[in-house]
Amino acid sequence: MSLSFFLLTDFGSTDPYVAQMKGVLSTLAPQHQIIDITHDIAPFNIAQAGYFLDSTIEHLPPHSVTICVVDPGVGTTRDILCMVLDNKAVLAPDNGCLSFLHARFPDAPIYRIMQHHLPLEHTSPSCTFHGRTLFSPLAADLALHIEQIPSYMECTSPTPFSKNSTQDCRLETFPPQPTKTDSILTPYMKRYGHHLTDTIVTLPEYVAKEHDNVIETHVLHIDHFGNIILGLPSEEWRQRIANGGELTLYTQTTRPLRFISAYADLTENQIGVICGSQGYIEIACNMCSAAQFINLQLGELIKIALSDPPEM
Repeated sequence: MSLSFFLLTDFGSTDPYVAQMKGVLSTLAPQHQIIDITHDIAPFNIAQAGYFLDSTIEHLPPHSVTICVVDPGVGTTRDILCMVLDNKAVLAPDNGCLSFLHARFPDAPIYRIMQHHLPLEHTSPSCTFHGRTLFSPLAADLALHIEQIPSYMECTSPTPFSKNSTQDCRLETFPPQPTKTDSILTPYMKRYGHHLTDTIVTLPEYVAKEHDNVIETHVLHIDHFGNIILGLPSEEWRQRIANGGELTLYTQTTRPLRFISAYADLTENQIGVICGSQGYIEIACNMCSAAQFINLQLGELIKIALSDPPEM
């Protein structure tokens, strides 16, 4: 069974950047497959990248290495982080990309990797393209380590989907939580002097909050259908919104909201909030773009007022 690399960037598809990353990975670890999550993250949008990581990680196979390169600080001395979730590794710059994963899995080990400890002999250095010169060689090196682990060698049959792979709302924590001193990469990190860290860059401004029955949150993503994904993890906010009584959306205008369980619950020109398939609360319309209908943009702050106070 081969290991998989998963790529998440804001590089788009018109430049050679993605192909160059894949070229390095294919040269250094040719036995492993490379799969794109997306390369259409809005340029420099760290919060959107964090949302993609959080919503995708539980559906990736065991012994995978995810490389997230959304990095306005490329060329600086910022460190690379490696988060280990059970038997999956996630590489990202220390700029907030791991914020939502870290919030959901606070005990998962995160290693701080300084640039001068990286395997750089395979590529030419670059101050503008760390995805190719830093992240890809590091990911390949991690893969070479992981494929020597007994649990990887014994993994010869497909692994069942996680329980959450068939659910819209997360009801359980996934994956099993390792301790901060126990991970599949512990021997590798010790060998090269990479240490665990309890302090990473996060995005506190994107943490939703409620005051006086008003929830404040940001637009994390607008999908292909125009559904508006909010910074409201379903497992944390579903019950509050479902039991909040009458809902009112405050943006440039004021609109009523319905809490729904299917897009078809909405009639024409209605908007609703739904527990979406990615584990976050969404604003939606039925068979039209909610983002265009409401005129909301990526990153905007919105407010949702609830008529009923929280249950005590």
